[in-house]
Amino acid sequence: MKTRFIQQATIEYLNVAEDWTSTDKVLILLTDGARKYNWDKSIITRRNVKTNEDEPYIGLEQVLQDMHFASQIQTVSIPDGKDESEMWMIFNALYAELDPEDELYFDLTHSFRYLPMLVLVLGNYAKFLKNITVRHISYGNYESRNVETNIAPLMDILPLTILQDWTFAAADLIRNGNIEKLKTLKEVNALAPILRSKGVNNLTRKEAEQPLTWYLNALESLLQEMKLCLVPNIISGKAINSIREYQEIVISIFEDVIAPIPPIINKIQDSLKGFETTDSDYPESLLNGYEAAKWCYEHQLYQQSITILEENITTHFCHYLGMDEHVYDQRKATNAYLRHKGFKEDDWKDEKLKDVRVKAKMALSKMEVGAFVYKMSDAARWIHEKRNTYNHASMGRDDQLTSADIDTLGKKIYSILNLIK
Repeated sequence: MKTRFIQQATIEYLNVAEDWTSTDKVLILLTDGARKYNWDKSIITRRNVKTNEDEPYIGLEQVLQDMHFASQIQTVSIPDGKDESEMWMIFNALYAELDPEDELYFDLTHSFRYLPMLVLVLGNYAKFLKNITVRHISYGNYESRNVETNIAPLMDILPLTILQDWTFAAADLIRNGNIEKLKTLKEVNALAPILRSKGVNNLTRKEAEQPLTWYLNALESLLQEMKLCLVPNIISGKAINSIREYQEIVISIFEDVIAPIPPIINKIQDSLKGFETTDSDYPESLLNGYEAAKWCYEHQLYQQSITILEENITTHFCHYLGMDEHVYDQRKATNAYLRHKGFKEDDWKDEKLKDVRVKAKMALSKMEVGAFVYKMSDAARWIHEKRNTYNHASMGRDDQLTSADIDTLGKKIYSILNLIK
């Protein structure tokens, strides 16, 4: 239907009016001039600035009433926005109309200069404080109209705010190790409408979304493994293998849809670049254990960091000595040898360790094993002592952890990584 009002065109384009009820609202922000010359239903004529003659004119108020949908139609008086004071008046006036959990549909066509930016900022502000959801943002680009038909495109600019959400969520993951915001974006299917509208490679909605689901699930698995100190899982590389695999698929889907999304995915990958993939020839990567300790340290998960670090060093030395890394007595004795730079009888007196002690002595005759002991022994002793202090919350002990100990932990991790790479 031909109309002079973008507000009517937007409502028809969205095709939601029939689903709206009396609890829904259409808010029209009006300056004094807009109310006087474009809104009031008492308007029947208006001066044509080109011909300088009066012509029939129906105001927007009457046009919306004639659409006969059930939702409320309300006006919000705003100033012209000519200075900073009026900018905040507009911001506060619109924010005051929003209720918690609202779903918002914005049209920015007649926004004055900086107001599109104001709406984007307001949307994020209200997401945080009122848990609202932005469902649509459009702009009627009249300047780009077809000169023959006089039809102007209605541009969907929601991808801009979606990109902003993804940027914030990815930053929260990289800086804080928090994947919840990315999971929320997935769960509300924020990207699904765009994928669907683009007909990505003729994929169905489920097919388009599935790789993203797999990718985020793999990321969450790796984060959980580090937070829960699941060293066997970490060094198996299963999660990092899945992350790398699904990353490529997700990028291939989004690079032609929302081009800025793939660089965000790549930025997430950069934060995990030290981790190694594994395969049937190399089913474990001890480097991943050290990288996990580093990741935890850099995300202020110090207890997880020092725990993973000690257990990974012990596993590493078990491999050198030919010990079974999953048998507690062998792990304990192996760790003790490394810390003491030799066999301490109390740690090896168990009859079950008799044969493996012989095996360990044979391994220790090798130059590379002796080099490992030489390089790692002092660090292993310090890490063992500080881990006990940490895990027992410094209770009943003479020493207490300090910020200097945290700094030293970081130095130990980086030094060990430099030694083994």
